[in-house]
Amino acid sequence: MTTIARLAGPPAALSVLATIALVIALVTLQGMRSLAVNAWLLAIGGLLVWTCWRALAAALPTSAVSAFDSVGSRPPEPPSELRDVKAIVGVILDAEWSWRLAEFRLRPLLRTIAAARLVERYQVDMEAEPAAARRILGDELWALVGPGAYGPTEAARVGAEGPAQATTRWTRTHPARGIPRATIRRAVDLLEAL
Repeated sequence: MTTIARLAGPPAALSVLATIALVIALVTLQGMRSLAVNAWLLAIGGLLVWTCWRALAAALPTSAVSAFDSVGSRPPEPPSELRDVKAIVGVILDAEWSWRLAEFRLRPLLRTIAAARLVERYQVDMEAEPAAARRILGDELWALVGPGAYGPTEAARVGAEGPAQATTRWTRTHPARGIPRATIRRAVDLLEAL
């Protein structure tokens, strides 16, 4: 019974106010009594509909909030970090500091990307047709992704003054370091442009 009293309380108070307004209107407005009665009936009908609506809403079970409804109230998820991207960044950073890591981690990665691009875009197999692959890739990129060693030994091979002097010159300009970042960036740009 308390629920009905709680639901009917505000509409009942408003209906009492509407009835008082009707009595005042009937006393003061002699020629417009029918308008005052019609306004009162409309107000009472509206209050009755409002009371029924409140009773029906209270009687119905509350709807369960779905996960879709709670999206706006949840805190945003942190951005995801792809493991492969982090691994590739690690390979590049390692290749900057160590010839060994450049030779065994970066070069195979770049070689795989170059081979896939050559097959996909030019139908050239890097292993079966090295001359065509070298022509498409260019000497700069081929030195990095092609067969053979890269770095101090490659500098020694191409040095005009002989292997010992070229190796000494290379280690003097690049002491105990891997491939410079600019060279790696240039190789990635060339691979993207393929």
